[in-house]
Amino acid sequence: MITKKVLATLILACLLMTPFSALAVGDPVPVATPAPTTATTPSGIKAVTGFSDVLRTHDSYVAITYLNENNVISGYADGTFKPENPINRAEVLKVILQGAGVTIPAQVAENVFPDVSKDAWFAKFVLQAKTMGIVAGGAKDGLFTPARQVNKAEFLKMLLLANGIKTEALTVTEAVANDVPKDAWFAPFMSYSLKAGIITKDAQGNLEPNKALTRGQVADMMYLLILIKQSKDTQFLLHRAEAELAQIEVYIAANKVVNAKRASELAVDLTQQAYKNMPENNVVVGAAKLAKAYDMLVQSFILGIQKKNTEAADMANQAIAKATEAYTANNATQPIAKHIKDRAREILVQVGGKEITPVATTPVK
Repeated sequence: MITKKVLATLILACLLMTPFSALAVGDPVPVATPAPTTATTPSGIKAVTGFSDVLRTHDSYVAITYLNENNVISGYADGTFKPENPINRAEVLKVILQGAGVTIPAQVAENVFPDVSKDAWFAKFVLQAKTMGIVAGGAKDGLFTPARQVNKAEFLKMLLLANGIKTEALTVTEAVANDVPKDAWFAPFMSYSLKAGIITKDAQGNLEPNKALTRGQVADMMYLLILIKQSKDTQFLLHRAEAELAQIEVYIAANKVVNAKRASELAVDLTQQAYKNMPENNVVVGAAKLAKAYDMLVQSFILGIQKKNTEAADMANQAIAKATEAYTANNATQPIAKHIKDRAREILVQVGGKEITPVATTPVK
């Protein structure tokens, strides 16, 4: 059941955020530097996490934290996660199968591939993946090459198949990206992942299927697929939206405005899906409108930094209007609706804009 308690938690997460004057609007955005492990945000949120090298300011913080808390991934004995480190095929297969909740055999009776001994720590994972048709030996040598760093195309294939997304349903009729022709073996997996929002094209329109992945990048894509799989669980969606909203202030304080916008956009996507699930629930409606209002506020802030003052003012007014809609939908949203309006009005002052007062209309009799 979706209750006011959920919304109250969402509101608290947002109220912890600092005003958007953390950077003076119009000032250049400095290059962010890693925060010390004892750092806190201006609102007092500790930047320390379960891993000493994954601060709250890290790009993959939410994904890594969620997967670790749910026993999908783990770190090293020294308390680090090493998100920038490469991840090989054996390691990634283990986390994929664990994340998908696949039952792993306790023992392996014989060598799985010529280069996968039955005594290897990863043999049971490779055996299960082979049994499920997720992996196969090389066409020429029959090898699995467990120590080779995994690339994006093969990772997505393993990830989708392990989670029951069948290749028969992945028809590709045209090039997926500049570097993903329609007849490439990995085109269906890249196509699904692109449409689902698990991956995005770069500025040149490429998806980089051969790009070797890091531990942090693997965590990000696994997390996004989990969100998709749990899309019917409204309570889960709202909790995940809360986690994204709580990151906005952290990223703004660290001058990582692109990350802040990404977090606000994901919060919007999550709450919009929650709204599709329960369109008549006023708590869900209020949360969806609040997330949208906050996304508009972040966009207004970014436009102000870019010195696009007219656009920034327009977006600030849209944020005020959307916050008003949230309050109208559910008056329990009043504290955060006021918070959003106050921050939007600060931006209006900084960019020389004016608040637009809604025109009153006469009800139709």
